[in-house]
Amino acid sequence: MAQDIRVALTLDNKQFDRGIKQSSKDVQNFGSTSTKSLAKTAAGVAALSAAFAGLKKAFTITATFQDLQSSLSTVFGGLDQGAAAFERVTDIASRTQFQVEDITKAFIQLKGAGIDPTEKTIMTFANAAAITTDQIGAFQAAISLLSRTTAGGLGLEELERLGDRGIPVYDILNEKLGITRTQISEVGKTARGSAKIIEALGDGINERFGDAL
Repeated sequence: MAQDIRVALTLDNKQFDRGIKQSSKDVQNFGSTSTKSLAKTAAGVAALSAAFAGLKKAFTITATFQDLQSSLSTVFGGLDQGAAAFERVTDIASRTQFQVEDITKAFIQLKGAGIDPTEKTIMTFANAAAITTDQIGAFQAAISLLSRTTAGGLGLEELERLGDRGIPVYDILNEKLGITRTQISEVGKTARGSAKIIEALGDGINERFGDAL
C-alpha cells in the first residue's frame, strides 16, 4: 500500500514537473508571440500615424498655397493675374533662399504700394540678404524700405534696419550719390528723392553682392 502511494506520488511529481515545464514553455511562447504581435501592431499604428501626419501636412500646404494665390489675385486684379503672379513667385523662390510664402508677401507688399515686384528687384534684395546673419529680416527690411519710396519720407530709420543687419547702405549711397548719412533724410523727403536713393542702393548692391546666391 505504502509502495503504491510512493509510486503514485512519484508519477504525480513527474507529471507535475512535466506540467510545469510545459506551462513555462507555453508562457514563453505566448510572451514571444504577444511581443511580436504587439511590435507589429505598434509598427502599423506608427505607419498609419505617419501617413495621417503626412496627409494633414499636404492638406495644410495646399490650403496655404491657395490662400497665397487668392491674396495675389486680389492685389493683382483678377484670378488670371494672380495665377501668373504666383508662377513668378514660385520660380523666384526656387532660385533664392526664401520660401514661397516669403516671396508672395513681398509681391503683395510691393504691389500694394504701387510698385511692380520685378524679378530684378526681388533678386537684388535676396542677394543683399544672403550676406547677412538675419537673411529673412534683411529681406523684409529691404522690401519695406522699397515700399516707402512712392510716398516719400524715406529716412534713416528704414536704412538703419538694413545697416543693422550687415548691409553697408551708407557706404553704397556715399559712393553712388556722394551724400553723407546726415544728408539722406533731406534727399529722401520726396518720392523722387526716395526713388533716387533706392535706385542707387540697388545698383550698389548688385555690383557688390550680385553673385551672393
